[in-house]
Amino acid sequence: MRTVPFLRAAAVLIALTVIASLAGPAVAAPSRAPAAFERGTITRRPYVVMIDNHPNAYPQTGLDKAAVVFEALAEAGITRFMAVYVPGVSPDVPAIGPVRSARLYFVRWAMGMRGMYIHAGGAPDALRRAREAQEIIDVDALMRSGGAYFSRVRTRKAPHNLYTSTARLEQAAVRFGNAEINDPDLGFPIKAEAPPEQRPAAQEIGYYFIYRQDSVGWTYDPAGNAYLRLRRGKPAVDAATGQQLRASNIVVIEVQERPIPGDPKGRIQQDVVGSGPGFLFQDGLAREITWRKESEAAPLRFYLADGSEAAMNPGQVWIAAVPKLSNLTVK
Repeated sequence: MRTVPFLRAAAVLIALTVIASLAGPAVAAPSRAPAAFERGTITRRPYVVMIDNHPNAYPQTGLDKAAVVFEALAEAGITRFMAVYVPGVSPDVPAIGPVRSARLYFVRWAMGMRGMYIHAGGAPDALRRAREAQEIIDVDALMRSGGAYFSRVRTRKAPHNLYTSTARLEQAAVRFGNAEINDPDLGFPIKAEAPPEQRPAAQEIGYYFIYRQDSVGWTYDPAGNAYLRLRRGKPAVDAATGQQLRASNIVVIEVQERPIPGDPKGRIQQDVVGSGPGFLFQDGLAREITWRKESEAAPLRFYLADGSEAAMNPGQVWIAAVPKLSNLTVK
């Protein structure tokens, strides 16, 4: 993998500025790992937050505390994240961001999670669907109804400087109402981790979306039974903690994408309703899976070769939607 200089020095400065600029209780984020997005335990709408992944947004803040992270293409080969936090289950997060705009396929994923969908504007079709969908609560930072729950920092230029927090989103939940949910199918089944003696010594995962040089990597840590994230061969860190991002489960799925004809900004569409192939990485092992999302409102599910639903290890689930599985390498 080809490497580029990583903005390590910005981490502490950005973290201090972001956290100081956000309203709400000045409480440090707990150091514990993200809680599992466990089926049967979710009684409040998740906070589903669009997060920038433009080079000017590095390093981001708050991805390390998310229960689930989606990673998918936006435009011009640049990806975007959608981070999912579970109120009352996930750790408090004093800063989340930079918050960025909506795309229709992310809205459809959010609908399956029954979330409060948090974004800053978006593509016209995404904005329409987010407003109309009964499955989610739409919180748009660029609208008067949603703008009170976000702040901009001075250390970055717009649009890469907009942040929120779980304290702010709790206020939004009170304001918008309908925060309680009763959906026993929401979340993933959770299993026990493989014991240390059954974990392999190493595993390396690499993938790219459009450009090989803009690669993503994960290295397996058997002691912690987690995968550590690399961006272009360098550690990807959280701006607030300076710690390398890690996930307990990595899911790489193939999702077809295509340009939207005539779109002035070169936007794309992705076929996230349906099914397709993928791989699940956990406990240092790789397993083939099939992803399924039967409708816009249906949850995203993962199934093993024998037809049973794949269970996740406790901790973060990172879902990468690549255009082709041939973009994935495993060592």
